[in-house]
Amino acid sequence: MQDHGLTYNRSPQTLLDKNGRVIGVLAGQPRDDDWELTISQACAAMENARERCTFKLSDSHHRRGLYPCLAVGVSYGGGQQEPGNLQHSKTNQQELRTLLSEPAIQRLAGFGSSILCHYAPKVHKVYADTKSSLKSMHPHLTWNFHNSVFAATTFNLGPATVTFDHTDNGNFASGMCSITALGNFDPTTGGHLVLFDLGLIIQFPPGATILIPSAILRHGNISIGPREKRLSFTQYFSGGLIRWVEYGFRTEKAFKQQSPEAWHAAQLQRQTRVEEAAVYFSIFKELGKDCSEYIP
Repeated sequence: MQDHGLTYNRSPQTLLDKNGRVIGVLAGQPRDDDWELTISQACAAMENARERCTFKLSDSHHRRGLYPCLAVGVSYGGGQQEPGNLQHSKTNQQELRTLLSEPAIQRLAGFGSSILCHYAPKVHKVYADTKSSLKSMHPHLTWNFHNSVFAATTFNLGPATVTFDHTDNGNFASGMCSITALGNFDPTTGGHLVLFDLGLIIQFPPGATILIPSAILRHGNISIGPREKRLSFTQYFSGGLIRWVEYGFRTEKAFKQQSPEAWHAAQLQRQTRVEEAAVYFSIFKELGKDCSEYIP
């Protein structure tokens, strides 16, 4: 792999494929004097939660890295018979509720969702429509944020959140996830986002947000210094949730039994998941048109 470095710029930058489609967004951060305070408060809230939570081995030693993390929100997969909220111990559940109610965390969530809306309007519409359908059919579900279309969040609680080379194959393959870096590390020497398939190493400083199709692009981080800290806040949407709605609010097994022809057509589409992903990514020069068409 030939590595190409990208220097951080506070203004948004887009990653385009050979056809000019937006396949990633280096969103930077808002030009707002309060943003540094927001980041500081979000980081402090997550560090406080880390001290009060208890972690199973699988929460701190997992395929993404060696650091504690907790996921919260709506999910479907892994043997579930219908969509549900991710479950935790009573203590951890309370800490997660506290985090979700923190204004600084809510602001991070809204910023990531707004960047998705502007640079990936087709994906945003899929998330928004699916979320709306699930709210109607499953009113018992509890959603993380009123100002974000994402279904779930992972708090990567540090103090050294450095991920291995991985993909998030449970996420919607044609979608994007939002990642916000937090902490006090020097972004010129560590914490970079590495996109292995693209040969890119990207400066990713505390307070910045990046959107990538994490289900299909291999990604990870460069390590940070021993006295530095790095946490991250991510938002994403399970592909299983989207299929649940597409299958008529039923399991794949029930869909296959009750609608075999429709099930077969859906399987053919899934076999070309990488090719299909491109359909949802807007051509940069057509972003204005797509926003007008897909965003109310």
